[in-house]
Amino acid sequence: MSAGGNIPYHLRQNKAIERNLFVDMLTRVGRYCNISDFRYIGFGGPFLEDFKHLHSALRISDMISLEMDTNVYRRQQFNRPISCIELRNESSDEFLSNYEFDSNKNAIVWFDYATTQIGSQLAELQQLVEKLAHGDIFKITVNASPVSLGCSNAGAKILEQRAAVAVNRFGEYGPGDILPDDVSTKKYPSLLLRALINSAKKGLSGDSGVVLYPLSAFSYSDGQQMLTFSGILLHEDEIGVFEDQTRLRSWPFFNECNEDPKSISVPALSAKERVYVESLLPGATADQILHDLDYYVGADQNVAKAEMSNFISFYRLFPWYSRIVL
Repeated sequence: MSAGGNIPYHLRQNKAIERNLFVDMLTRVGRYCNISDFRYIGFGGPFLEDFKHLHSALRISDMISLEMDTNVYRRQQFNRPISCIELRNESSDEFLSNYEFDSNKNAIVWFDYATTQIGSQLAELQQLVEKLAHGDIFKITVNASPVSLGCSNAGAKILEQRAAVAVNRFGEYGPGDILPDDVSTKKYPSLLLRALINSAKKGLSGDSGVVLYPLSAFSYSDGQQMLTFSGILLHEDEIGVFEDQTRLRSWPFFNECNEDPKSISVPALSAKERVYVESLLPGATADQILHDLDYYVGADQNVAKAEMSNFISFYRLFPWYSRIVL
């Protein structure tokens, strides 16, 4: 919230793809229940872009934005794009302490954390799930850069020291053992995902009536590596009907979180490159595209191939940015 109050999220392509994936997923969940009747609660930031997007795509008209930075809150009052957003000048912790969820109104809650305080964020997720009810949906975004664990001057033992810091910060939510390799840049999002799932399940430990049904998990980087995890609370005996009606298991990006988060990292293409690459899709492979271009876009050829493969998966959700005259 406050730490992210001045970040232009609306210009970050990987995050924009992830936002579009969230809407795509909610559209599919909408085959089972009427998503437009849900209340959306999240961190709006100065421009409230996510709120505008969810209202436009899903017709949600009951929304609450949380912002603890007073200056950003004032910007929100000026920038509020639609009248159905209730603006609150409070932190997520204050909100959870004071707010009573409506038993007759399902909720979608997205806590998009900009800070690196993973210990308090895990505790807050447990508190959130304790307050949610059957049919409610939550999404959590956290910093997944192992640099956030510190120890930048540890030399060859940096992973060992970061693993020790992770054990301390994760506390009761961490897995039984955290190995040095678990806090490498590649594997840290998977470790965080396990901790988030443990936190959500602890939030349900006092309610035998509902279970956690994971929906998606993505990692992406727009300056910092991030992890995002989504789930819904369901009665165990309705999971089969939910899967049949939503057909989420046929969604290419479904992740019941027994596997690593799917990476969202697409190449930084010029407008001309993008138009050319899209003209070859959906039939071309990453190898064919790179062969036709006769050069690669990325840190090296392996990275370029991986990012081009991601572009093939996500190009329909990839935003266009351009200058306009108002």
